[in-house]
Amino acid sequence: MFGFFPLILSAFLLGLGFYLLLQVLARKKPANLPRGSMGWPLFGETLGFLKPHSSNSMGSFLQEHCSRYGRVFKSHLFGSPTIVSCDHELNMVVLQNEEKLFKVSYPRAMHGILGKFSLLIVSGDVHKKLRNIGVSFITSSKSNPEFLDCVEKMTISMMNSWKNCKEIGFYKEVKKFTLNLMVKHLLSIEPEEPLAFKILEDFLTYMKGFVSLPVYLPGTPYASAVKARARLSATVREIIKERRKEQLGLVKGDFLDAILSKENLSDEKTVSIVLDMLLAGYETTATLMALIVYFLSLYPNVLAHLKQEHNAIRKNKENGESLNWEDYQKMEFTCNVIYESLRCGNVVKFVHRVALQDVKFKGYFIPSGWKILPVLTAVHFDPSLHENPMEFNPWRWTDKATSKKVMPFGGGPRLCPGADLAKVEIAFFLHHLVLNYRWKTMADDSPLAYPYVEFRRGLLLEIEPIQAKAGKIET
Repeated sequence: MFGFFPLILSAFLLGLGFYLLLQVLARKKPANLPRGSMGWPLFGETLGFLKPHSSNSMGSFLQEHCSRYGRVFKSHLFGSPTIVSCDHELNMVVLQNEEKLFKVSYPRAMHGILGKFSLLIVSGDVHKKLRNIGVSFITSSKSNPEFLDCVEKMTISMMNSWKNCKEIGFYKEVKKFTLNLMVKHLLSIEPEEPLAFKILEDFLTYMKGFVSLPVYLPGTPYASAVKARARLSATVREIIKERRKEQLGLVKGDFLDAILSKENLSDEKTVSIVLDMLLAGYETTATLMALIVYFLSLYPNVLAHLKQEHNAIRKNKENGESLNWEDYQKMEFTCNVIYESLRCGNVVKFVHRVALQDVKFKGYFIPSGWKILPVLTAVHFDPSLHENPMEFNPWRWTDKATSKKVMPFGGGPRLCPGADLAKVEIAFFLHHLVLNYRWKTMADDSPLAYPYVEFRRGLLLEIEPIQAKAGKIET
């Protein structure tokens, strides 16, 4: 046991020396470097920054630091000297000046999970090409009758499975729904196929490690996630191999077909963008759906208004008639509910960037090579931008200026490419949910930011079917 003491002491002294060096360097910077604290040796303030808190709040760390130092402050996070921005204007500058003044800079440990060609990591021409492939397919899909029919059929199937249930774990259910939908849409794999179940299992393991402590030891969530990604990559590679072997390109008409037939990509890049699209369409969409259902349970006036909108749409359709793109375009209040849930629930708390050169902005100095974290959450709860910011109020979105005061989908060239597709999926799902079920949440089952969003009890719902009426689809 005592043999480890010199190693521990050496590590501590090394960390202390590094910390003191940072303090000396910080003192040499111009006086207008933002105020703040570099925290503890080695760890900085990372643990405090990542401390779990209610996702519909800034959290105590940001509240205390903004109160003490202002909305832009320095810190030491994720192993690097960092500028933390809770300022909307600075955040916009950072996101809009991608690869000019700033560039993406996620912690090295995330590369092992995401892969070197992930859209979250790559930059320059590679990022532009891969992103354009995704955007092109999403743009053509979102109003496609076949896709809309697929969304509705899967929605009805899931709600049929709840008919004899008194309780459901909603978060787990919608994760299964969104992944099955994306696997079908991207790879033409049906939900009942064993391969779909295998992909779901691997994705659950993958996501647990995605935000875990990056320690690659046997049995750790991080190590399990790296292995899960390798299995997912192997699964997609095998599908690619089979399609080439059987010359199935342009037959299934899915995302993979579009890549294989039109794009000159290596297998590694093809696998990476398929997994990126699965990840984006699975985790973030499911989280947003869960947040919406949570907020609707707390605000019955919002739920009543939402039901009115969907009843009006249903009354103009034949019994059992499917929804279409024109119906979606009438769901204005539904979209406002989606936007407000993003603002209040904060699916993405912050993003990682690094300064490419010395930057001066609003009297602040951001040194070249320093990390900068634009905190989206803080802007969403800024009382100078939003009246009663802690209140869930979808009607605020009737003012078009509101959309300029939030950035739930990010911004600039890295604006979330799947946002429009997710809104369609959620709107169709909500249509059938609000017309066919009542639900209650548990008092202690609130969303927490880890910084990823999780529910204390998996968003356990008490559900009760609404008796079908004339003109309403029976699910």
